[in-house]
Amino acid sequence: MSAMTSPQVSLPPADEGRRRALRFMRSVATSLLVVAAVIFLWTLQFASDATWVGYLRAASEAAMVGAIADWFAVTAIFKHPLGVPIPHTALIPRGKDAIGRGLGEFIQGNFLAPGEVAERIRESHPAKRLGSWLSQPENAAAVSSQLATLTRTTVELLKDDEVQESIEGIVASRVRAIPLAPLIGGTIDNVMADGRHHVLVDGVLSGIEKAVVDNRDVLRSRLGQESPWWVPETVDDAVFRRVLEGIQSFIADLKANPNHELRHDLDTRAAKLARQMRESPASRQRVDELKEELLNNPEFRSWAAGLWKQLKRDLVHALERPESAARQRIEQTIVDLAHRLMEDADLQRTVDHWIADTAERTLAESGDEIVRLVAGTVERWDAKETASRIELLVGKDLQYIRINGTIVGALIGVVIHAVSEALA
Repeated sequence: MSAMTSPQVSLPPADEGRRRALRFMRSVATSLLVVAAVIFLWTLQFASDATWVGYLRAASEAAMVGAIADWFAVTAIFKHPLGVPIPHTALIPRGKDAIGRGLGEFIQGNFLAPGEVAERIRESHPAKRLGSWLSQPENAAAVSSQLATLTRTTVELLKDDEVQESIEGIVASRVRAIPLAPLIGGTIDNVMADGRHHVLVDGVLSGIEKAVVDNRDVLRSRLGQESPWWVPETVDDAVFRRVLEGIQSFIADLKANPNHELRHDLDTRAAKLARQMRESPASRQRVDELKEELLNNPEFRSWAAGLWKQLKRDLVHALERPESAARQRIEQTIVDLAHRLMEDADLQRTVDHWIADTAERTLAESGDEIVRLVAGTVERWDAKETASRIELLVGKDLQYIRINGTIVGALIGVVIHAVSEALA
């Protein structure tokens, strides 16, 4: 990939201080080389064979050799010295892809080894640390807010038509699955078994009595319309009064007498209805047909649609308000979980092992992916830019190699000269 089309390496930008430090150390190393060269040229001006001149010349000469050799070695890491494509130079630009693969394998084998990572996770007790973090009110509130936002966003992204169809389908399937006729029969039997149906009958009778009394004017007017024209109104009033009193007396008698024959008739009819609901295939079929009519009624579908819209509106509104019961409940649940994570040793072990096993399994299954990720990322870097950035990061320290090479070279030159003098 060419430098024009390759993306830049994703390294942190170096600050101006690091650039100045690199330039300064380069200047120091280069200055030592220049000093050694000046001293060497200066010693050549002496024709005398003074001992100190020989030692100084040998030291400066060896210092130049060491300085130039180390300059060549340091420069060859990042680029071709003097721009000359000497073999085995510009190591980083030329071997960038191999470095990427080696770096990926190194990370996989030394930092992301599945067993070692899992063991370190268990030793760090993440469950207890998570519980301690969540127990802080501000952290619990932050997590609660994030969960509420995530839930609200998820709800808002749901398609209303699909959710409404799902609700309609779920309710319809549940209703169809219920054997409604036997359930009705059993309910009637249970109500009648302990006499609770008498309360229902008394309530119906009281309702009828109240309806008659409250609508007496309407009923009187209706009687007047149905009565022949030649019947005096006073007669109609008397008849209506007697009928009204008869109805009230009859209802009072029914309410006061639990053994009234009408009550026995109602009990008989109710027991018969319960038996038919439990045992009659025709009754069960009729109830099932009524269920289907209900489920196919447009009003039922409208109810399902309205149920979801109302639920969605209420849920979104509740999740938006920090003081709502829903938000408070989420936060309290997080606090309760935090306390359990800090105090329940069994839960801690379970969570720690789950996290460790998940990490171990994930690393074992995706180890090669990590190598390919690192290698692929490095391959996309521009070679020259990569070398420049790495040099900016470590070049300052590498300049000490040049400095040390100059100094060590000078010392070795002195030693060699001393040995040669001794052997002469």
